[in-house]
Amino acid sequence: MTEQKQTIEAITALPYKYDAGWTGIPNALFEIYAFHPRYTPACTNVYLFLLHRHNARYGYAFPTQDQIADALCTSRSTVSTAISTLKFLGLVDAERNPDHDNVVYFLKRPIDNRLSFEIRFPEAKANRLKHEAARERDKQKRHDRQSRFREKQAAAKAGLL
Repeated sequence: MTEQKQTIEAITALPYKYDAGWTGIPNALFEIYAFHPRYTPACTNVYLFLLHRHNARYGYAFPTQDQIADALCTSRSTVSTAISTLKFLGLVDAERNPDHDNVVYFLKRPIDNRLSFEIRFPEAKANRLKHEAARERDKQKRHDRQSRFREKQAAAKAGLL
């Protein structure tokens, strides 16, 4: 693939919305952003709703927070917190439209490189390492339970119980 074609594809990667009635999800939301301590499932929902409502002709999405809350069956305060987090993480720029006095949302491409993300947000790396350590402890506990079960099973088969 030529460099020019790659550039064109990168530019058109947003929004992840298709006329077939579905909206694509940037993998970075699940694999990278989810490790940030402020990032919640509500952030994913709100970001996806903004992608869904993105107007390519204007270059932004412009639903109200009430419309977002109603569509996602959540509270307005949850939407407000999610938008604040999305802005903090650099996924969304929100500005008041001077022509219509409403807030519009400019969607920004997610950082799709874990190292770059963790350099910018070191708290995400700390959270990821904490999560990985907890998962390792969980795996060890499951392994220990399985070993105890196998020992008990062998003893039962041998008539030693």
